[in-house]
Amino acid sequence: MTAGHVTGPGIHSHRAALVLLVAATGLFAHGCDRSAASRVAPVPATPGVAVAVVDVPAERVRRGAISERVSAPGSIVALRESHIGVEINGRVLHVFVSEGDRVNAGDPLFQIDPTSYEMALRQAEAGLDVACAERRQIEMDLGRARSLRRQDVVAQQDLDRLTTQLAVAQARERQADETLALARHYVERTLVRAPYDGSVAKRLVDEGTTALVQPQTVVVVLQETGTLEAQAAIPESQLALVQLGDPAVLRVEGIANPIETRVSGVNDTIDPATRTYLVTMRVPNPDRGLKAGVFALVEIMPKAKSDVLLVSSEAIRTEDGRTRVLVVRDGKAVAVPIEVGLTSEGAAEVLRGLDEGEEIVVGQAARSIAPGMSVRVVAAPARPPA
Repeated sequence: MTAGHVTGPGIHSHRAALVLLVAATGLFAHGCDRSAASRVAPVPATPGVAVAVVDVPAERVRRGAISERVSAPGSIVALRESHIGVEINGRVLHVFVSEGDRVNAGDPLFQIDPTSYEMALRQAEAGLDVACAERRQIEMDLGRARSLRRQDVVAQQDLDRLTTQLAVAQARERQADETLALARHYVERTLVRAPYDGSVAKRLVDEGTTALVQPQTVVVVLQETGTLEAQAAIPESQLALVQLGDPAVLRVEGIANPIETRVSGVNDTIDPATRTYLVTMRVPNPDRGLKAGVFALVEIMPKAKSDVLLVSSEAIRTEDGRTRVLVVRDGKAVAVPIEVGLTSEGAAEVLRGLDEGEEIVVGQAARSIAPGMSVRVVAAPARPPA
């Protein structure tokens, strides 16, 4: 035997000790990690090779109904707001309302000094009287001329001249009548009345102001507040969700109970700056408890879709712009891309990629294990329906 060379039973003893040490180290490491998603068990796939199998919770793709609430910040505004100005030039003689006043349709708001317009009205009435008198005189002259023409006393040329004069007099009478109507219109416009029931939001002019039509002098801003309108901008990603008649709830700070309403308008145009579309809802306000301009949180409940494929929201993972789930197939976790429709708090609608009954990895395991790993399904916690 040469010095430094070990033979015989000693070498086998050293190898056995090394194997036992490695095995003990592996058992110690396995005991330190007791999470369900990382618990592994050696399963002989081929003789002499151990494959790690991960226990995972899973759920089956099922059919059911789902609805998605649409939430957005909004504002409650007046149903109508009118900037009421003058239609004629003149001096403001009276302003009958103040800010905060409530008015009914037809109530006077302000008056322009009518003096010059009443003078023009009297002048137009006199002008019509003159035109009527001239027309009557020519009618009488024409009647006598026709009688004399039958006696061959008046020439046909004179008769034709009187006929023409009568036509001109009738036209002047119609013109005078229109002038009178316009003068009356101007007098009526000196007193401006409320076009609908509302509240005076602003009073911009006081007595003595010279009001002009161009540029128009706005005297009063009137708002219709008996019925208000809630407005919310909905992202275009939820374009197909909101429909006319969908129920909605408005939550306003300072008002304890939510306000129930329905969608009354859906704008057909997307705002290119915000990529949103406008949705409106009528808000009855008979006691004037709400004020135009307040902030509101809008929640719209679109109609639920029934008989659609559903998976747990916890099963879905989005990476690099692609959405996928892990499907258990032949004992392995297989990444399957899917297209998602409506989503709720606990479930999501699957439009493409899955079939009913397939097992889907859920929970933390859906985000932690890698596709292709060997898995063993364990029971998942029961979930409420979507």
